[in-house]
Amino acid sequence: MKSTQALAIVLLSLLLTWAGQVALGYFQVGKLEPVINEETNLREPPTPSGLAQTGARVFASEGCLECHSLSVRGPSGSPDLTRGWGERRSVSRDYLFREPALVGFSRIGPDLSNIGNRIKEPKDLMMHLYNPRNLKTTSTCPPHPWLFEMKLAGPKHESESLPIPRKDWKQVIPTYQAKALVAYLQSLNLNYSLPEAPLK
Repeated sequence: MKSTQALAIVLLSLLLTWAGQVALGYFQVGKLEPVINEETNLREPPTPSGLAQTGARVFASEGCLECHSLSVRGPSGSPDLTRGWGERRSVSRDYLFREPALVGFSRIGPDLSNIGNRIKEPKDLMMHLYNPRNLKTTSTCPPHPWLFEMKLAGPKHESESLPIPRKDWKQVIPTYQAKALVAYLQSLNLNYSLPEAPLK
């Protein structure tokens, strides 16, 4: 009889803990709304494009979260802000329109929550995806050549081909998945101020 009561108490405490976590999350995050920038009259955080939302799924499927986080941590003067990973810390409101809300925790590579502000040129991101060592010889990021197609070059290279010299007369063309992934990475930008996380 005592063991049944003890088991019931343990199960009840686990249930209450779980319910408390769900309720706490709902009250902290569930009612968050975007804010309107009074200067631009635009919503912040901005809504990512459909292509960027597709890119989030490519990002997840390629396993990028195994090495990168998407959350600038800490107050002013923290290591993340000192490294230039963001101009302010990430907060719950930043993930309102991110479906799925990818956060990650691994820091093998740099945090990417503000990569769209750090690398503005899509071609630079494409070059990194094709072979990260083309831009940074010490990069530990694996290349993603399967996100690109090799096409025979005509009299002129296609405008979206990567500037990679090849001896076989072929050009490197990004696939739809590569374009979506780059659109997602460019949408990762913390250059707006929020009430709970103002810009410096």
